Amino acid sequence: MVAVISCSHFPDDERIYHREISALLEKNYVIKYFTLSNLKTNLSQPGIDHKNYDLSKVTSDEYLECVEKDLIKEPPKVVHIHEPELFPVAIKMKKLFNTKIVYDVHEDYISMIDTFSRLTWPLKTIKIKYWKYKEKQFLKYVDEIFIASPTIVNSDFVSQGFNPILLENFPLKKFIEKVEFNSKIKNSIIYHGNLGPERGISDLIKAMSIVVSEIPKANLSIYGSYRISSYKDELMQLIQSLELKKNITINDHIEHKDIWGYLRKYEVGVIPFRNNSLTSINTPTKLFEYMACGCKIVSASLKPVLRYDIKGVDFFNAGDVNGLAKSIITSLKSKKLDSLNYNQNKILNTYCWELSKSKITGVYEKIIK
Repeated sequence: MVAVISCSHFPDDERIYHREISALLEKNYVIKYFTLSNLKTNLSQPGIDHKNYDLSKVTSDEYLECVEKDLIKEPPKVVHIHEPELFPVAIKMKKLFNTKIVYDVHEDYISMIDTFSRLTWPLKTIKIKYWKYKEKQFLKYVDEIFIASPTIVNSDFVSQGFNPILLENFPLKKFIEKVEFNSKIKNSIIYHGNLGPERGISDLIKAMSIVVSEIPKANLSIYGSYRISSYKDELMQLIQSLELKKNITINDHIEHKDIWGYLRKYEVGVIPFRNNSLTSINTPTKLFEYMACGCKIVSASLKPVLRYDIKGVDFFNAGDVNGLAKSIITSLKSKKLDSLNYNQNKILNTYCWELSKSKITGVYEKIIK
């Protein structure tokens, strides 16, 4: 049995559930899947025993205790964790049962601390050093490391003797359909993903005020969950003050399997990120999803986006509201059928999960004997 454990991702997370767990199921691994989320869903099926703990009723510490008790009753051959908060559970399983540990690193945590921490410079530096120390101590128990981007280094895995396996967040072909460009909503723009100041959502709303002055029927739909609860009020007040209620809607998080139907309807997909430690190295998964769904793309000119072979992107300097607005207007007015078809074919033939999934099953075959 394999235990896949997460504590801060939605149960239907595209990387964890739709890519990795699905790949393991194809090889007939039996999986216990633990999640901590307000999203009330049960993803159990033949081969998967999904246990979701309600975040509104269970604390993180209580969740860890529940997972640990469950695993002690039925020790897994592999513990596959997706967040550093899960270090204690993984170490306990290693010490008790010599369980193999797979450490799946979605983010560069040093960059996250630098971006999100409100501590002053000396204290932030101390926090980063302490984080590196904790991770290095945990790495003594780890068997394999997966990383979502080649720029993720954290405590320098290579110097610790690891050769991390790169599993980029490319889409699955099963979600990709032939694009009906004539059926897309006229003058429509979409953003989906986490909602936080570092992602430039307020910049996007301000830019829409300029866009609407030139294209009055332009409409923006935002789908996602708030990283900071107070940010919702800030965005709503901004929309109201700019008189954009008719042009902008903010919607709740949509399950991954359903977001594709929405993406296919929109003309422009936007990546309005500001330039910070996190966005300067992390690859936005939505980039590939926009490509797959035939969306014209407007994106901040950041290194993680620039390293891919994409055509027809309208770039702007991160944080430049006027530049963002200009790029959206240009994109809405342009016709890029050749580029859009090129981008979708690039997903189907190069940037797709199917070309990577053998990496995860190969690792499992190696560590489970």
